[in-house]
Amino acid sequence: MYQAIVIDDEKWVVKSLIATIRNQEYFEIVAELYDGLSGLEYIRTHQPDLAFVDVRLPGMGGLDILQTTHSEGLKTLFIMISGHAEFAYAQKAMFHNAIGYCLKPFSPSELMDSMQKAYLLLRQRREDGGTGAAEQDPEETAKQFRPRHLTSTHKSVQMMIDYAETHYQEDISIQNLAEHCSINANYASQIFRQEMGTTFISYLTSLRMDYATWLLTHTSQTVFAIAAQAGYSDYFYFAKVFKKAMGCTPTAFRKSALEADEPPGDVSPSSKCPP
Repeated sequence: MYQAIVIDDEKWVVKSLIATIRNQEYFEIVAELYDGLSGLEYIRTHQPDLAFVDVRLPGMGGLDILQTTHSEGLKTLFIMISGHAEFAYAQKAMFHNAIGYCLKPFSPSELMDSMQKAYLLLRQRREDGGTGAAEQDPEETAKQFRPRHLTSTHKSVQMMIDYAETHYQEDISIQNLAEHCSINANYASQIFRQEMGTTFISYLTSLRMDYATWLLTHTSQTVFAIAAQAGYSDYFYFAKVFKKAMGCTPTAFRKSALEADEPPGDVSPSSKCPP
């Protein structure tokens, strides 16, 4: 069994989590920590395989622990736990390669899904000789990608394009664009479609898929981390959108690209997805 720890300042939460996952066969809980600083020190010293970490902790918050261990290149995987269903927390956690974000009170199926992901990643890491996504900095990776730039003669539409090209990793909508351009949301949607021949959602999806396929061919980051970086907080929804757009799963896409051994460039279902 792999080793896991729990970091939460409320003892009843720790005991509840341990009781909820008692019957699983993936991980053994080897330590309980009740503040952020002692949790970080334990991870640095013992490097457990998995850490359940509360977002809000005394001394040092869970997201800060996640960011610190990530920047230090530590291999511990993280499942964040929180009593707050705040998208900003979840997005930041996934950006720094957390593999799950579970809300209190705990759902057994949600916890087990996240633990299964952790188990599969650890097993894959072992098979690959220990290489993993933690070796790459998502912020540096993002700077290397340049989305395809579109132009429009319509001032408001060009403003929407420029905004989308710099915010596609965020949770944006036509309402955000309308507010950015100081116009009505329905009008924004209408003029975008008239000028560009496609809906804004379709355009945003194409931006995100371009970035996701770039990450799949240029990095060894996990698909879970790539989903978050491409603007999707829900991995399973990302996988569904990716398959619809590209004709295969993200994993199959990456495998096909590596086997083809082609220089990454413009991608399409026919060029990179297996037949």
